[in-house]
Amino acid sequence: MSFTENTAQTAVLPSTRPTKLIAMYFPQLHAIPENDKWWGHGFTDWDNVREAKPQFDGHYQPRIPDNHNYYDQSELETLRWQVGLAKAHGIYGFCHYHYWFDGKQLLEKPTDLIIENKDIDFPFCLSWANETWSKRWDGRDYDVLIQQIHPPTEESWKKHFDYLITAWKDPRAIKVNGKPVFVIYRPQNIEKIDSMLAYWRQLAKKEGLPGLYFVFQKQYELPKRNCLNSFDAVFQFQPFEAVYSPSFDKTSIRHSFLFKIFRSLPEFMQDILRGVRTSYFKDLTFYDYGLVWQHIVEVRPDEKLTTFPGAFVDWDNTARYKDKATIFKGASPQSFKKWLSLLVATMPQRNLPENFIFLNAWNEWSEGAYLEPDEKFSYQYIEAVKDVLGSNFIKQCKK
Repeated sequence: MSFTENTAQTAVLPSTRPTKLIAMYFPQLHAIPENDKWWGHGFTDWDNVREAKPQFDGHYQPRIPDNHNYYDQSELETLRWQVGLAKAHGIYGFCHYHYWFDGKQLLEKPTDLIIENKDIDFPFCLSWANETWSKRWDGRDYDVLIQQIHPPTEESWKKHFDYLITAWKDPRAIKVNGKPVFVIYRPQNIEKIDSMLAYWRQLAKKEGLPGLYFVFQKQYELPKRNCLNSFDAVFQFQPFEAVYSPSFDKTSIRHSFLFKIFRSLPEFMQDILRGVRTSYFKDLTFYDYGLVWQHIVEVRPDEKLTTFPGAFVDWDNTARYKDKATIFKGASPQSFKKWLSLLVATMPQRNLPENFIFLNAWNEWSEGAYLEPDEKFSYQYIEAVKDVLGSNFIKQCKK
């Protein structure tokens, strides 16, 4: 089922239950000793954001926060400001990225501050980003900073459970049918995952919970699906779940003109040019924002698992990848508002236990995916959310 621009004016919100927009929350905007060691004293992802350079005429880089608010997430007032802004604009909750390396945890401070301060009345869940960290920012196993391992032992699982149970028992935990939601990014990497999830469910019931609700953060089709046997649901992590979908029109993908020339050369000439390549040979990849969103609003349920849709604000990871960036052209607050409205209009047809939409992202600044206000658009993106969801969400929550 597809929607066209003409239906933007007739998008109807669900009459029985509110749509609950859960924004992905990125915790890498505060300093930690490990990043000091790997990247230099005081490093945060703001350093990448500040140093981004335009890759072509009219390219919106660097991204600058409104009033140059390069905040520190280790400060409680930062979290209070973020939650207050989110609540005022109809966001239901945050999904915090959770970095756990078999007992070693990184960038946990914002989540811990939320858990410790019960007066911050805002739902949350966790997404375990269970990847190796490398200097290439892509989780590949070279230039390794910290290795992600998954020992298939109850001892290892129990260590992780003992941290997670604090979040799961929190009264603000996002739940489905009373079961706290826990998202896993790379389930295919976890040995004996069925045993691990069964063990966690058993321990959770001993702690008085009715169970746990496991969600796969789906970025692409898995070659083997047996790692999902014990999952309850997936959410479509956008924009790349759409882009990597077999039904997406790959001919719409565009590369920079000079990069196309570079790729057309014989391999030996490419090898020579790689050694002397200048900024003229950019490995930029472009997607059309509207075409990707058109794919997102189609109802494409998983064959077995409950499927929560995803959304995205924008995407431009120049701050991390420089001349190898991936950029979605045509993004604007007006376009985002239109497509989000169309996505919300599909929610009654999805027959979900909760009307969750997972949004990428609240504050992924280095990848251009953020709702927080910036110098160019100010509050327009987050006000678009309020226009689509805010008044309706607040009204229905009071019922």
